[in-house]
Amino acid sequence: MRRAFIALLFIVPVLASAQAPLRRGGAGDWTSYSSQTGCVGGSSCKERRLRVPLEDRPVLAVRFHAHDQVGAKAEGVLRVKIDGNTVNGYVDIPRRGEVFTLDVEELTGRYLVFEPVTDDEVEISQIAVLYGRGGGRIIPRDPYDDRGRRDRDGGSAGSGGWRSYPRAGTCIGGDECRKNGRRITIALDNAPVLGVRFYAHDSIGTRADGRLSVSIDDKTVASYIDVQRAGKRHEIDVENVYGTKLIIETATDDEVDVKDIEVLYGRRGRQGGPGGGPWNREVTHEGGCIGGSECGGSRARIRIAIDGRPVSQIRLYARDDVGTRAGGELRIRVDDEILEYALDIPREGRTFTIDGKGIAGDYVYLEPAEDDEVVVRDVRIQFGEDDD
Repeated sequence: MRRAFIALLFIVPVLASAQAPLRRGGAGDWTSYSSQTGCVGGSSCKERRLRVPLEDRPVLAVRFHAHDQVGAKAEGVLRVKIDGNTVNGYVDIPRRGEVFTLDVEELTGRYLVFEPVTDDEVEISQIAVLYGRGGGRIIPRDPYDDRGRRDRDGGSAGSGGWRSYPRAGTCIGGDECRKNGRRITIALDNAPVLGVRFYAHDSIGTRADGRLSVSIDDKTVASYIDVQRAGKRHEIDVENVYGTKLIIETATDDEVDVKDIEVLYGRRGRQGGPGGGPWNREVTHEGGCIGGSECGGSRARIRIAIDGRPVSQIRLYARDDVGTRAGGELRIRVDDEILEYALDIPREGRTFTIDGKGIAGDYVYLEPAEDDEVVVRDVRIQFGEDDD
């Protein structure tokens, strides 16, 4: 009996650790779920989906390794979702395997879900999630009063300067570093980015054709950076850009080792350059498909950070040609202030211009007003002048 009790003391911690993430990332770091692996689909894998419990924080990106070396067929395709919201509906899985990094538009949910699209087996491992700042519920704030406020990621409202991300560096791209994927993704603070710097070299593998591109969300800040074989430090000036994530990715099929990544932040608060320079007058978003059974259901939405700026107008293209119904409607709001309650979307599509009424807030939301699919593209949000 005593031996059984001692053995139980060893077993319980092991079981508990197997259910928890290997490492919880801090701000800007990935949270690893290395114990969450599985084979889904086909006749050889008994599971039809793999579900990973998520924290109550917005998800900026998902990274995982997948291969299709199980079974005789080579037709593995995955669908990746957060609860009922589709992140990517068709991820083609090569037989030899690959690391995939999927951008996520700050979705929150209980589970990250992997499920097969075709009747073929796919093996999934090395799952990691990049979380953004704050929790699932966004509390509106006074955009013109940041004095003494602690922002949602725990930093002081007026701070700035260089911030280092020592754990983000790695070798990416090419044959030698394919296991790490083609990109490095870092969650950014709630402050304007004024600069990015890092060290990179191309002394891995036989080729010397390493190139990098750098972007903040969908905005490219440097493209086709030539990486020397001997290595050098690269420093990029950034024009006061706000965003949720920094992305450094290979522009060619060659290995590049990136390390010592740092970001220069400006002062938090209203959108403006150091010392109160001009605002960024417009932000853009590529859009997506939301609503209905094909595009994530009624909880699906597009959320675009505007960081306290007053919205002058919103311009977007939308159509309702997905699914069998033709009842697509959009609700558009700034935080809780509704601009359009039920904007009727024609099946053939058209461009809309919505009056922003000068309303300021944290986010612009585009969400289905009816349970029907709507495809949104080329969203452009323009801002009014700073009145102070």
